Amino acid sequence: MKTERLIEISRMLSYWRNNRERVGNQLTVWLSKKDIPSFMAGDKELGAILPQVVVCGTLTRRAVEPTWMTASNALGERVGSELRAMIKAPPAYCLVGADVDSQELWIASIIGDAYLNKQHGATPFGWMTLSGQKSDGTDMHSVTAKAVGISRNQAKVINYARIYGAGQPFAEHLLKQFNPGMSSTEAKQKASKMFSMTKGKRLYMLKKDVLPDLKQRTYTKYGAKEVCSLYGKSAEDLFEKPKWVGGTESAMFNRLEEIASSPSPVTPFLKGRLSRALEPGTDKDDKFIPTRVNWVVQSGAVDFLHLMLVCMRWLLGPEVRFCLSFHDEVRYLVPYSQRYQVALALHITNLYTRAFCVSQLGMTDMPRSVAFFSSVEVDSVLRKEADHDCKTPSNPFGLSKGYGVSPGESLNIEEAVTKARGIIGLPGFRRKKKL
Repeated sequence: MKTERLIEISRMLSYWRNNRERVGNQLTVWLSKKDIPSFMAGDKELGAILPQVVVCGTLTRRAVEPTWMTASNALGERVGSELRAMIKAPPAYCLVGADVDSQELWIASIIGDAYLNKQHGATPFGWMTLSGQKSDGTDMHSVTAKAVGISRNQAKVINYARIYGAGQPFAEHLLKQFNPGMSSTEAKQKASKMFSMTKGKRLYMLKKDVLPDLKQRTYTKYGAKEVCSLYGKSAEDLFEKPKWVGGTESAMFNRLEEIASSPSPVTPFLKGRLSRALEPGTDKDDKFIPTRVNWVVQSGAVDFLHLMLVCMRWLLGPEVRFCLSFHDEVRYLVPYSQRYQVALALHITNLYTRAFCVSQLGMTDMPRSVAFFSSVEVDSVLRKEADHDCKTPSNPFGLSKGYGVSPGESLNIEEAVTKARGIIGLPGFRRKKKL
């Protein structure tokens, strides 16, 4: 019992143990009383934390910051995991932001949809992304979980790993890690079933007029090797580039690999270039294919963020301060009186950004289910959900009782239009608009 308790305590302390030094190294600026506007003055000291952000700090051009961009959501058994919620907007201001719904899944799915038929939902993967619901088990993660016999959370990890280029051996490793009692044979069978259902089978087609005596048909990798061995030729000499066939995500992977294998890979939306160090043309091209496939989706997500920031600036001007982004989340610091107008602007920004991305792929439709955020959070603290009380071992009373922080608001598009009275923009700003 003592050993179990020690392990439990160690797990509870793991988050704070890893982040304590990062928090202590934050760059803080405290305001003197003469610098604080009268409407913000009070008994408490006011200050700000200046995030030490490295722009384009990764291969995929994502920003890097050691504390706030890596901070987890509050977990009931993790000491210090309420860290983000300790950041509070100053008096008369609030934080308005949103989490882009299934951002990278949507990007990957429309790449496949555009490749196949230039219409949303043209592929099984695209259709599940648009219409699948977690509640009734029709979303991609639930479908994969049922087919393979694992939990939805485990299926989610494996699905993202596969989309980012991980192969079947890695999926086998994850399955055994999730269930230590699973045999290697069983893990291999489950991983094979999952890849066959999602990614499909990789098939080769003979080039025209290369071997006229052979019947024109598709070959598996093993069959293609046999033909190459028989005629003493390489696969490049005899076969077209292989294609994925028969899976829910086959069209997506075919297009991602086309982009990743092109002489100068660029993102599908803003044409951002891959680092020349990883561009095709080296002897180790195959080694970097998973990295380049990963780059197409994640760097496309960075394009999405940049488009959102530009659109918000265009709609609202410089008066609204961009606070921080967490990959697919954005937060703005805004005057409390203008919170609903900014929330509506965020909804419209999501619509404009997705419409631009769709148009860049040669598509013209925009389904209602992805056009707007499922919700925009209007809150006084930096937490993921406006009604989350963030109770943890180090914050046992939660935000409401412990700090007097009331729940915020989560606004869908209809609520945002009603509360903003259809107005986007701040008073006196030249781009003030009415829907």
